[in-house]
Amino acid sequence: MMVKKIFWVGVCVLVLFSGKAFAAEARRIAVGVGNAFEPYAYIDANNQPAGYDVAVLKAVDERLPQYEFEFESLEFRNLLLSIDAGKLDIASQQFETNPEREAKYLFTQEGFANYDKRIIVKKGRTDIKSIDDLVGKKVSVGSGSNSAAILEKYNAEHDKKIEIVYRSSGQVDYDNVVNGRTDAAIMTRRVFERTNKALGGGLDIVEDNLFSKSDAYFILAKKETQLRDDIDAALRELKKDGTLSKLSFEYTNADYTAE
Repeated sequence: MMVKKIFWVGVCVLVLFSGKAFAAEARRIAVGVGNAFEPYAYIDANNQPAGYDVAVLKAVDERLPQYEFEFESLEFRNLLLSIDAGKLDIASQQFETNPEREAKYLFTQEGFANYDKRIIVKKGRTDIKSIDDLVGKKVSVGSGSNSAAILEKYNAEHDKKIEIVYRSSGQVDYDNVVNGRTDAAIMTRRVFERTNKALGGGLDIVEDNLFSKSDAYFILAKKETQLRDDIDAALRELKKDGTLSKLSFEYTNADYTAE
């Protein structure tokens, strides 16, 4: 193939092949993903980062030749700490926005998954229908999660409190609710269906009211506005051409891509 032109841009060489630009030296981007949240961010049998979040980020990387994403699996609690420490440029584990996070971090403006959550109770239980019914009861949520933030905000605004039980995995939620150690947990429908099927079917999902409605976004360091804009552009392409929907079906058996 004939090389038409060569330009030097800083330390990066752009070579044009038939009108298309290829970055000879791309900026390396440190990407942190969760390590224990199937099917979204986990470590596979080959000890490699895997899951829907990882697949979406890899598809984004393919659309952005000016960057080279390098992945690292971390515990959920260390993802944002690593952004704070300058060790990561991007973090992902189905993050939702909230005011505290938005004050510290930059979120992509394009979501990549719907993240509507509901209350989960022991099968056959009928006394819990909404967040107000959780007052005086024990509720399992992930430490540092948006669900925890919603419950913490509720407690701050009301005299009667919800007893928040912090945990680290869906199986712990399942065991605690089924065995009566907690009264409820908070999950998306897809996590509920996956967990309930895998562990014995001992849970019910409260359909009457949404606990929260939001999308999942990637989190970046505050200074990374150009990187954020480039990721958003790639996500829009992935939505338009159906790639995001295809990945959602591949990893979750349904289309949970954001509108």
